[in-house]
Amino acid sequence: MGDVEYGKIYDFYLPPAFLRLYDGPAVNVEDMWRILGKGTSNGGLVVGTIIKPKLGLQPKPFGEACYAFWQGGDFIKNDEPQGNQVFCQMNECIPEVVKAMRACIKETGVGKLFSANITADDPNEMIARGKYCLSQFGGTAVTCARRNFPKQFLHYHRAGHGSVTSPQTQRGYTAFVHTKISRVIGASGIHTGTMSFGKMEGDASDKNIAFMLQDDEADGPYYHQEWEGMKQTTPIISGGMNALRLPAFFENLGHSNVILTAGGGSFGHKDGPKPGAISCRQGEEAWK
Repeated sequence: MGDVEYGKIYDFYLPPAFLRLYDGPAVNVEDMWRILGKGTSNGGLVVGTIIKPKLGLQPKPFGEACYAFWQGGDFIKNDEPQGNQVFCQMNECIPEVVKAMRACIKETGVGKLFSANITADDPNEMIARGKYCLSQFGGTAVTCARRNFPKQFLHYHRAGHGSVTSPQTQRGYTAFVHTKISRVIGASGIHTGTMSFGKMEGDASDKNIAFMLQDDEADGPYYHQEWEGMKQTTPIISGGMNALRLPAFFENLGHSNVILTAGGGSFGHKDGPKPGAISCRQGEEAWK
């Protein structure tokens, strides 16, 4: 082992017979579009956010923040640190979120979406949390969650990028490899960075990650992959994104069929989260 100082995976190929052994996604952005009244084809941007501040909000203020964003946006991601904190227990927080969601649906006449964080080190606890709030998780638990909650959108966050998948690391695997694996094991959507248009480390050529996730066949750095009709996994973009940066991002990608989770881009808006969410939607319209 001492002869190999560094090692990194850049690509891999899955033969059709091997691919058929895996679940693939059960639900994806097409199902989100349907709930949002956008049809099931080419529905465009799903405007989402991460509740800010990330930590510190108790259940009632958390629900109020959800309500404020949903007045103009579609989707809220329950971020990694927000799962089940002592000051914001899931069994107290989720009812506040449900109350906010129902109120916004009634007032706007449009569906709303929430991705609950059921992260736990014990799979049984993860499933218990998932049964409580009906949503999903990532990592080795992806297939477990996929099979226990087959009708739910499985939001897979790309954690550990700086230490494992960053271009700066000399061992591990690339973000391309990570996201390709996510489609195989059944993630509905996965964080793909911002392709150099936000604050996340990346490059414009990272759009190839999105192509591998969404197309039925695509070229990787070394291998051409055919997906044999497996459902697409949706790119989720976040990290310094806002309305001003979205048009160039979409121009590089060639479409806007992605999920946006703009925390600062929504809650950092000078007029509040509702105008922040609306501005992101206007960013897509400006590109079109």
